[in-house]
Amino acid sequence: MSLFMIKYGKKEHLKQIIDGKIRFSPSQTYISMEKELHNKGQGDILEGKMKLKATRVQLCDFETNELKYVLPESELVIGVPDVNNMPIFCLSEYGIEYTADYIDSSNYKIKIPKEMIDSIKNDFNDATHALIMLEPEKFINSVLDIDSDVIHAGIRYYDYSINPLQMYMYLTTGEENVIANNTLSFTDDVKYRLLLCKDTDFSNQNEHRFIKTKEIVKEAKFYDINFNTKYLLVDIDALKHSIDVSDILNS
Repeated sequence: MSLFMIKYGKKEHLKQIIDGKIRFSPSQTYISMEKELHNKGQGDILEGKMKLKATRVQLCDFETNELKYVLPESELVIGVPDVNNMPIFCLSEYGIEYTADYIDSSNYKIKIPKEMIDSIKNDFNDATHALIMLEPEKFINSVLDIDSDVIHAGIRYYDYSINPLQMYMYLTTGEENVIANNTLSFTDDVKYRLLLCKDTDFSNQNEHRFIKTKEIVKEAKFYDINFNTKYLLVDIDALKHSIDVSDILNS
């Protein structure tokens, strides 16, 4: 459960959120970012895709089960139409493990390891500030109020250097537990789950993501929200030191 959330970015962009304007972008933006800027961090060429290491893949006729073709050993990257044009909004979420002097949910200091902040700065090299949402449930509800098709969840991180069975189970069933002797189905109505999976290379970002599942866009789009959470807007380097938020939460 999130104790607080942080959106990293330029100060002027974060102020837009405080003013009730939230920017969703198609995940295609982040694919292009890695391709063009070679920035693997904020950019991710595997956004909305699954990676398979095929050692012996058999293609069979669905109705007759007749073997049609055997693929040689290879690495496959599989995408789904329109997934990368779903609008998404991303930020980071943190729990009690990122606090000091914790008494309860309204009395603590934010304490994120310096090396993690340095890693975030490397991934988001244009981020100068951090918008800290101290009442994450209020913020989540304000985003969900945009439309009934908005869903949200924390990113699930998987090791893409292997075939992570838990990922494939999640994509097809919504759960990670293995189901034996069952036909797994990945249908159009759950393809958004691809946007909730990322390589463990990105796990330092602790990402939480909102997705508009029934809208397709080609460029960023702003939506109105009622930003009513208690917050702090600080220079990103301020996070390298403990930040006492008790006074704000109890005001």
